[in-house]
Amino acid sequence: MKILVLLDGSNGVAYHRLFVPFARLQQDHDVTVDVSQNRAEWGGLKYTDYDCVVFNRWLGDLQYNILELLAKNKIPYIIDIDDYWIIPRHNPAYQAYRKVIKNCIKDAIYYADAVMTTTPQLASVITSLNPKVTIVKNALDYSHDQWQKKTDHPLTIGWVGGISHEEDIRLLEGQIEPIIEKYNARFLMCGFHENQSIWAKMEKSITGKSRKERPDWFDHREGTTPIKYAEYYSEIDILLAPLTHDKFNRYKSELKIVEAAAYNRPIICSRVEPYTNHKSNLGVFFVDNNDWVTPLDKLLKSKKWDKVGAINRAYCDDHHSLKAENIIRMELLKSVCR
Repeated sequence: MKILVLLDGSNGVAYHRLFVPFARLQQDHDVTVDVSQNRAEWGGLKYTDYDCVVFNRWLGDLQYNILELLAKNKIPYIIDIDDYWIIPRHNPAYQAYRKVIKNCIKDAIYYADAVMTTTPQLASVITSLNPKVTIVKNALDYSHDQWQKKTDHPLTIGWVGGISHEEDIRLLEGQIEPIIEKYNARFLMCGFHENQSIWAKMEKSITGKSRKERPDWFDHREGTTPIKYAEYYSEIDILLAPLTHDKFNRYKSELKIVEAAAYNRPIICSRVEPYTNHKSNLGVFFVDNNDWVTPLDKLLKSKKWDKVGAINRAYCDDHHSLKAENIIRMELLKSVCR
């Protein structure tokens, strides 16, 4: 079996959902995987050499040409969907999605021979376009260097994310400084970009102060590549994952929980889907009534965050195993390529 994976660059989604899993798939199973990360070369690829094509979300300007070529040559394709295609107005990508990307994703789903997705919640909306949906949960390859770094650091509460989470970060307003001062801790915001106004607003949601008045207890790490960003988790003792209760967020995944688990870290989450998929995970604390102080205080007072983090790791080892999820991927490939 020979598979072609098309990746639009090296963003985090492409890396975790396709690049890493399919690299391991080729190592562990009887399958050959070729990967193209350069959209400029897609027009010249010999698609008829492959039994199946796999890609994430959509194929850019060449999408309809490629889909027509695949259909003409009866080459099946699998699309991987990790996010809802209708995004909120405050998202920086809103205009691009509304005008073009949304409908391209919907078309790619509709004509796919199979769809892979992350959660039952997202699968439920995909089935309205294509019933051939398989849930393949997010899982990490812990053997990679970025999941094994050891870093000396002060007691740290932290958050790791991107620019689209401005509304989520606002949930923390006024709640971080009292805990930081009580336990003489540091807050670390990772994914930061110093010269962007949205990041300045996100910082202010944490500190309550302008950037010029940045308190000593606040620190940040710049946004980086998918093969490096996980190292930031090694500097954090307790992770926070605020998420507003809206339709778009409901169809995200629990990746932040799995990433925290990679470093044996506990995580405090909004009590919303999809995080509540981990309601049986005792390494996860859930926030009620947007009260972040109570679970933080409880965990810090106990001084057992390391033990709670180990519970999170054990749970994710059982429920988000890359080996197990790749068996699902392999069975799906076999069913599509018959």
